[in-house]
Amino acid sequence: MLNELFVFAHGVGGRSDLPISTWTAAWSGAAVLLLSFAALGLLWHKPRFAKIAEGRPAQKGERFVSSLQRVLRAFLLALFFVVLVGGFVGPDTTTGNLTPVTVYIIFWIGGSFLSALFGPWWRMVSPWETLGNLVDRLRPQKDHTPPKWLSSGWAAMVPISLFHWLELAYHNGSSPRTLGWAMLLYTIWLMAMAWQWGWENARKAEGFGVLFQLIAALSPLHADQHQRLKVRAPFVGVAAVTMTPALIALVLAALGGTAFDGVSRTGWWGDLTVGQGGWGLTAVRSMGLVWVALLVGLAYQLASRLGGQITRDLSFAERFGATLIPILVGYDLAHYFSLFLLEGQDFLRLISDPWGQGWDLFGTANRLTNWTLVSTLVVGWVQIAAIVGGHVLGVFFAHDRSIELWRPQIALRSQYPMLLVMVVYTMTGLILLTG
Repeated sequence: MLNELFVFAHGVGGRSDLPISTWTAAWSGAAVLLLSFAALGLLWHKPRFAKIAEGRPAQKGERFVSSLQRVLRAFLLALFFVVLVGGFVGPDTTTGNLTPVTVYIIFWIGGSFLSALFGPWWRMVSPWETLGNLVDRLRPQKDHTPPKWLSSGWAAMVPISLFHWLELAYHNGSSPRTLGWAMLLYTIWLMAMAWQWGWENARKAEGFGVLFQLIAALSPLHADQHQRLKVRAPFVGVAAVTMTPALIALVLAALGGTAFDGVSRTGWWGDLTVGQGGWGLTAVRSMGLVWVALLVGLAYQLASRLGGQITRDLSFAERFGATLIPILVGYDLAHYFSLFLLEGQDFLRLISDPWGQGWDLFGTANRLTNWTLVSTLVVGWVQIAAIVGGHVLGVFFAHDRSIELWRPQIALRSQYPMLLVMVVYTMTGLILLTG
């Protein structure tokens, strides 16, 4: 059986085959951050990213993208219903049902990676976008003002938080039945809001779409306010992201979930939960998830408050919230790179028999997973490079933003607290790789 797959085999904690020792990786990562910060202070005196984040039009690709969008929208809508139905009619196992591998690997992990590579693709082809726009056309025209919890963006925290709870804390989170009900209730919730307040407002509660849209800032492809395709240098889009408290909380919640995934793979966490099962295990995991997420969030807020005192800027946290985006993607890549490439192959087997009925629709039902597709050495280096690289990008963007806002001396001093937090994040992340 495949590890009780995606809930219980996420993460990389407990590894002992990294290319260098734990503390060598941790101290080296910290040194890279400190040297990068020092070099920026000496050599980088003018803001650069904001000017190049706008990009240039990619007119030749718009027609192709438009055609591809229509095909992908239809395909993903069909796949959505296959996965949803599979949650109720297929076998309630992770090895004979398409639903778990699609939700936890193809959608959650793949969606994040594809957003970083290809920009806001999810908003263009999401099944919920398709259904929400359909509801918009069918609903009677109403002018009801959406409630503040929706218009402010805080509603996006609900699906992301519950998803992390199902993925990392709930003892039966890998069950297709659980995922089927979760998908159905989430879709009904979104469509009910779309009927009441319109999809433009309801979209703010589609937490996955909001998160993927933020991650898309790292992509060289993006769409402007008129939905025209543009091309820019990779990563620089972070400089153009406007963060709100709700969006910062969303990124921190996602980062905290990934951090807890690493913690839950460690030996000492295994000792803590040994003998636990059922709802008792769920309760312990839930408390752990909340505490780790709070620690990650409090560290950022404390650094922001200290930076705000130095600059006398009450909006310091919002101004630098976008620097968390490359850190989040770095952690996701470190934790889920091998899971996506290896266990994700099972999607090709299950798509031929999505409901465990003995079918072989595409001739792949007997396909075996190639466990040698990527070596442990490559995975180890990718994990280290992803965590360190994500934080280095965060340092770059924070420095560029600070010298855009304040004179050099204040700008550099304002980043000391944030640099300390990033060093702690980096060392902790690398230590968790080996549990």
